[in-house]
Amino acid sequence: MKILLASPYRGVPGGITRWTEHILNYYNSADDKDVDLTHLDMNRSVSVDIDPGLLYRIVRGLKDYKRIVKDFKTCILREHFDVLHLVSSASISLTKDIYMLRLAKKHSLKTVIHFHFGRIPEIAVKNNWEWKLLQKVVRLADKAVVIDQFSYDTLMGRGFDNVVMLPNPIAPAVNEIIRENAGVERKPGTVLFTGHMVRTKGIYELVDACRGLDNIRLKMVGYVTPDVRAELQELSGNADWLEITGEKPYGEVIKDMLECDVFVLPTYTEGFPNVILESMACGCAIVSTDVGAIPEMLAEESGRRYGILVEPRNVRQLRDAMREMLGNEQLKTECRMNVRERVNERYNIQSVWNRLTEIWKSCL
Repeated sequence: MKILLASPYRGVPGGITRWTEHILNYYNSADDKDVDLTHLDMNRSVSVDIDPGLLYRIVRGLKDYKRIVKDFKTCILREHFDVLHLVSSASISLTKDIYMLRLAKKHSLKTVIHFHFGRIPEIAVKNNWEWKLLQKVVRLADKAVVIDQFSYDTLMGRGFDNVVMLPNPIAPAVNEIIRENAGVERKPGTVLFTGHMVRTKGIYELVDACRGLDNIRLKMVGYVTPDVRAELQELSGNADWLEITGEKPYGEVIKDMLECDVFVLPTYTEGFPNVILESMACGCAIVSTDVGAIPEMLAEESGRRYGILVEPRNVRQLRDAMREMLGNEQLKTECRMNVRERVNERYNIQSVWNRLTEIWKSCL
């Protein structure tokens, strides 16, 4: 079974790039004789996490797509493939997806479109140009892969019967780093945020919520511009409980997760966030928002709790949830044990790879 995986890899960092890295690393180490995988790098010049504006993305996107489509044509003319697995972040790139899917059909390839984001329900409600293009993409593909239950229910509810759900895997490297830092201890009162520091990650609400909590230290790790750093420090009242570190090596970020008392991701919108997977693997007590796949990742099950979920942009709920988690040692212990168990059972790379190969085979 010859598969052409078309996805970003060596370009601007993002969730899709990291997913691609995990899949390629596993394929190269697993020696799966049923799969012959070739990767086409659709690297981007504009990050989906740092949005410079729609017009700029259109102009840069057109340049990127011209190069990507040219590479794709060359690839499928040079070699025969059974299945095209195309990873998409939607928006303007849906036009490129439509062209590539049509070209694949013309050359007798089966096709999988993999929507690597969690905005499908809100796109459907808007019923705008993006929703119309997205529906066309789903109709063209043999299989449409989504990463969260809300997106699956939305597409199935609109009459599409070619939709399947596939979670993201936890990187094996995370567990290696955890083993290397087995002696790290939790620091009481430490609240950790990791990720690109943009408004849609809920960073301003997080700092605002922490202003009403006693005896805490908020540590924020990730890319941050000087302007955003200054705004966050001003919002905190230039308090000494706020530490903004900027970017760190991956291993140090995982160590921070092992040290924190509570991990918080108050994001507005999300797909299947790697930072939640990583914090689960680190056994963190987690507070996050009920968006994307996060409710499934942290859903209460059989009376067992895995975290606390709040509405995005709701400072009061966020503060109350953090206060509850920080002040309840029994709850923290329960959540830490449960999330570590769940991530290793449901989101290990082998399970996700097996499901992925099942999807490819079902196209044939």
